[in-house]
Amino acid sequence: MSTKNEAVRKKSGVERNLLYSNVAYDSAFRTMESECDDILIPFVNYLFCESYRDDAVVSRMRNEQFSGDRNHSSQKRITDSNFRITQDGVSKSYHLECESKPYDGSLLVRFFEYDSQIAKADSDIEFSKLKVRIPNAGLLLLRGPDSVPDRVCIEIETPEGSVSYHVAVVKESDFTIDKIFEKRLYLMIPFYIFNYEKDLSDINKDEDRIKALTDFYKDIIAKLDEEHEQGRLSALSHGVIIRLTHSVIHKFLMKYKNVQKKVGDVMGGEVLDLPEIRIAHEAEARGMMKERVRSEAERKTLQAEIDALRKENERLKRNAAKIKS
Repeated sequence: MSTKNEAVRKKSGVERNLLYSNVAYDSAFRTMESECDDILIPFVNYLFCESYRDDAVVSRMRNEQFSGDRNHSSQKRITDSNFRITQDGVSKSYHLECESKPYDGSLLVRFFEYDSQIAKADSDIEFSKLKVRIPNAGLLLLRGPDSVPDRVCIEIETPEGSVSYHVAVVKESDFTIDKIFEKRLYLMIPFYIFNYEKDLSDINKDEDRIKALTDFYKDIIAKLDEEHEQGRLSALSHGVIIRLTHSVIHKFLMKYKNVQKKVGDVMGGEVLDLPEIRIAHEAEARGMMKERVRSEAERKTLQAEIDALRKENERLKRNAAKIKS
């Protein structure tokens, strides 16, 4: 195979495996936030001690924020989520981030940059007064350290005194899977594999521990099935959680092929069997068939037009020859 063909093959492989790229964790978080209200609302209720009902209205806001640098150029920054929830005529805005790297203080700088841009977009301007609203800010921390408190603080000093606000923090490592289901924190399920990070090297060499982890994920699927059957989780969200759990596991276990294969087979099998995915595949297949039929019909029409023009051209040539003779 030529170098050029090999490059093309590798490029197409990257495109096909976009779901499993380095942005798999951010993409999983954003997908659940942007597509599944019954996943997002319970998470917000827990993180901010709210009491939104399942019928609360979620409005997604623009998550692209622009900030200037020292060279006076504009940089685009994308928040993981920026939305508003309305219930009984009262609306509150929220900004959530999901972080897969260990926590450090630089995250607070990022939060302040995003929050100030969101506040600017939601500001009120009067003749001699500008009023900005900082959103409720929250962080899902996929890795430690355990010393990170449940709330971190951003303090702003002004010429007339200091003001501050807090960023609520949820750490994946603080939760058992039973607590996640008890609190309906479905958004955390795809990332639960992070809790096994320190043990994966040993698990990967032990068939019994691999089987135990595989059985654990079978139990998660069974629990998700029950949540759906009991009406606590929509069919869409049920499928999205399983699909995203599969993508996160695939990415997270890249270095641990034995675990990846066994656990991935469990989640991957469920992905292939999900009704909404079958429907999507069938729709795609029907669309491709229609495209082929349409293309074939267009080809025949074009060929008929070409044949007609060829015949007309021959007729004109014969007439011209008769006139000359």
